[in-house]
Order: sequence, then C-alpha cells, then structure tokens
Amino acid sequence: MESPTVEGHAINAYVFCPRRCYYEYVEKTFYHNVYTMHGKLLHEHVDQVGREARGERECYRSVFLYSEKYGLSIRCDLIEEEQGQIYPVEYKRGKAADWENNVLQVCAQALALEEYLRKPVDVGYLFFYGSNQRKKVIFDEEIRRRTIEVIGIIRELYLSDNPPAGIDDCKKCCKCSLVDYCLPRERRQLRGKIRWERFI
Repeated sequence: MESPTVEGHAINAYVFCPRRCYYEYVEKTFYHNVYTMHGKLLHEHVDQVGREARGERECYRSVFLYSEKYGLSIRCDLIEEEQGQIYPVEYKRGKAADWENNVLQVCAQALALEEYLRKPVDVGYLFFYGSNQRKKVIFDEEIRRRTIEVIGIIRELYLSDNPPAGIDDCKKCCKCSLVDYCLPRERRQLRGKIRWERFI
C-alpha cells in the first residue's frame, strides 16, 4: 500500500486533539462554528494567491508546497523574502501564545520550504490577529524532531480503522466545531455507567 500523504494542517489538528485529526482527515468530517468561520473570514486575504511588496519584503500568499522526503503536502499562508532570507508566516485567529500545535505547523512549512529551496530555513513567524502580534519561531533540533515525529504518527493514523483517544478537556472541547459529532461529555458519562453496570 502506498504511504499516505500527510496534509499540513493535520499537524495542527493532531497536536490539539488526536481524535479531531482523525475525524477531519481520515473520516473527512468537518463542521463550522463561530470560531472556524471567524478564522476563515480573517484568512480571506492571505488565502488569495498573489505577490506583493511590503517595504523591503517580498510577500507570496497562499503558497502550496510538497515534501517528498516527509510525504507532506502543505499550504503556507505567507512566505516572505527579506535581505536574502526566506521564511514562512502562519496566520492565527487568536492572541499570541506558545501553543505547540501552531509551532509544529509552521515548522512543517519550513521543512517543505527547505526541500524546495535546497537551503536551510532557520526561522518562521506566527502572526496573531487577536493581538496583532508577530511571534518569531526558531526551528531548533527539538522542534524539528517533534514535527517529524508527529508527521509519522499522523501517517499511521490515516491507516487506522478506529479514532484515537481525544483530549476530553471541557474548556477546549466546548470550542471545537466537532463537539456535537465527537460527544466527549456523553462518552465520559456512558463510560462511567458501563463500568458500573458490569458490577450489577
């Protein structure tokens, strides 16, 4: 069987919640909610393929890349070139935060960009609409190792017949667009009931 190609955004989805990643990228199930729609509207500009100059920076929007080495297909919101340095910029809806899912997603973009350019890409940026801030990400060995590890895990997930465990975190789950499909609260309630009924 041919090894499946991993989609770049699946990295973000998996690190946020493995079960969500399975539903979206294996079962191809996706629903919008207010958060995903807000993000979609904010992305309208960077989702349009194009090129523009911003001062001394050349900006390329919505660039698709493929990595043969990692079996990775990924879309970069923005690739910037400034003074000979080329790096990816990933746009996010919320406020600046050190969330691993965002860091690994932009690192995956750098891995694919390195393969295309045939030279190292050492840094990237996360731009947060919610705080209008840009955060620099340095792609050290640990971030690269973790990104490659997650790509491999997702590839195995694509071949699985059953969804993995989810995060089952009430604060995070209630904001997930798949909460009514995944039913984490109901699953926890039934699990406790089934365990109790075994002893009746």
